[in-house]
Amino acid sequence: MISATRRVFLSAAGIALLAFASPASAQNPKLRVGGTPNYGPVLPIMAAEKLGLFKKAGVDVEFSGYQGGSASMEALAAGEADIVNFIPPGLALARARGVKARIISAGTITPRGWWVMSREDSSIKTIKDLVGKKVGTSSPGAATDFFALWVESQSGGTFTRVPVGGSGLIPNLTAKNVDAVVAFPPVSYRIASSGLGRVVVDLGAAMKPNVPDVWVASDEAIAKKPEAVKKFLAAFFGAVRYMQENRAWTVKFIDEATKFGEAVSGEEFDNTVKGLSADGAFKQEWVEESLKLATLAGMKELPPATSLYTTEFVPVTPLSP
Repeated sequence: MISATRRVFLSAAGIALLAFASPASAQNPKLRVGGTPNYGPVLPIMAAEKLGLFKKAGVDVEFSGYQGGSASMEALAAGEADIVNFIPPGLALARARGVKARIISAGTITPRGWWVMSREDSSIKTIKDLVGKKVGTSSPGAATDFFALWVESQSGGTFTRVPVGGSGLIPNLTAKNVDAVVAFPPVSYRIASSGLGRVVVDLGAAMKPNVPDVWVASDEAIAKKPEAVKKFLAAFFGAVRYMQENRAWTVKFIDEATKFGEAVSGEEFDNTVKGLSADGAFKQEWVEESLKLATLAGMKELPPATSLYTTEFVPVTPLSP
C-alpha cells in the first residue's frame, strides 16, 4: 500500500502527482520507495497500487516523491528510503562516498523519450550548434547532467551545463535563461506537443543500451528484507506488463496522474511505457556502458560494474492483477 510521505509539486506542469494513502498492514513487510513522481519509469508504482498488486503481493509500499534521482539517492543514503530509481554512474559516485547500495533491477534499457531540446525559434538545430551555449540540466550528478556530458563529448566542443531543477527545465527554457535543456519524459513530450521546443538530439536513438534508470536498494534492505524486495518487484513489473498490454487504460491513468493531457500521455505510453523492461533483467555490458558516462564527469578509479549490482532478484516473474 502506498502512502505519500512527501508531496512533490511539478512546477513544469503546475500540478502534483496523485497521491495514495492507506493504513499499513501489520502482517505485511514494509518498504520505503523513492523516485521522481512524474517520471515515466516510476509511474508503474502508482499503477501497481491502483491495480491492487502490492496488496496481492503482500507488501506495504510507502512512496516518497523527490525532485530527481540525485535527491532520491540522498534519501537512500540518509536511511530514509530502501529502494530508489537512479542511474548507474550516480550509484558509482554514491558508493565511492560510502553509500552501501546496489542495483536490483533495470527500469529501461535505452533513454527513450530523453531528448536534448532547444526552443522552436532557436538557431540550434544540430548537436554541433550546442557548442558555446547554455544547456539546462536538473542537478549535478543527475541523469540529465551525465547525459549532457555525453552530448558535449559528441558535439566537438564545450558548452555550459546549468542546473535548474527538474521542475525548472521548461520555465528556464521559456525564459531563455538557457539555450537548450536535457529533458526527460514526460517533460520532453510536453515541450514538443506544446510547440515550445524541438528535438536536437534523441538520446534513445543516439546512445547504446546503458540502463538509464535502474532500481537501487540499500544493502540493508537486500540483506534484511529480501522477500519484501521480491514482492515489490513482482508487483511493480506486474503493473508494467498490465500497462504495456492495455494502452487505453494506461493513457487514461497517466493523464489522471500527471494532468499533462491525453496527447502527452499517449506519447508517454508509446515511447516510455512500451520501452520499460518487462522483467528487470540486465546485462553487465549495459552497466559498463553506463559507467562510461561517469568518466566524462571526471570520476577516476571507478568500481567494477559487477560490484554495483546483484542478480538475486532478476529476472522478475510479474504478478497479474
